[in-house]
Amino acid sequence: MQISSIKEYSQIYGFEPSFVIWTQGCPIHCKGCWNTHTWDSKGGFAMDIETLFNRIKAQKDSKSLPIQAVTILGGEPFYQYDELYKLVSLITTLDLGIIVYSGYEKDELIEMKKDSIFSLIDVLIYGRYIESLRDLNLHLRGSSNQVIDFLSNRYNESLIKEGNYIEIDIDNFGGLDIVGYIEPTDSIIAY
Repeated sequence: MQISSIKEYSQIYGFEPSFVIWTQGCPIHCKGCWNTHTWDSKGGFAMDIETLFNRIKAQKDSKSLPIQAVTILGGEPFYQYDELYKLVSLITTLDLGIIVYSGYEKDELIEMKKDSIFSLIDVLIYGRYIESLRDLNLHLRGSSNQVIDFLSNRYNESLIKEGNYIEIDIDNFGGLDIVGYIEPTDSIIAY
């Protein structure tokens, strides 16, 4: 599977602590996309499904930062549908919540015969990013047209907590990893 990046533990990309995968490759190219570096299908790095699954399993079993869910976004995860399906099938054996994003509309995924995965995932967040509808205070979405579709009983609408969330991690060497969406004019002050 072609991957753009991985965050092994996040509290903002889902409804529970999650392992987050950004896939590489997107044919949609939404105007104003925040992840244009994920468009090139040859970018990022390759990782076989078994290795990725083992990393997810290890994080689930972690004593310090165990996850309860996996979130897959991109890029366009459905661009690598066969790999996505294999990975999600394996993840279901771990009893983890599964959230998958798509820039396609749900009807388009059905027309493309990429809907057999729906029975395996808990939430599908779908719809193109539309720059004129951008709203940083939407939980798990970038623009107001995007839909959070609950496909199982694991999660429900009561868990949607609108607001702008960012996560800042500092590694042992002082390196920073910042995820979430910040306006260029925003200031972050930490003590």
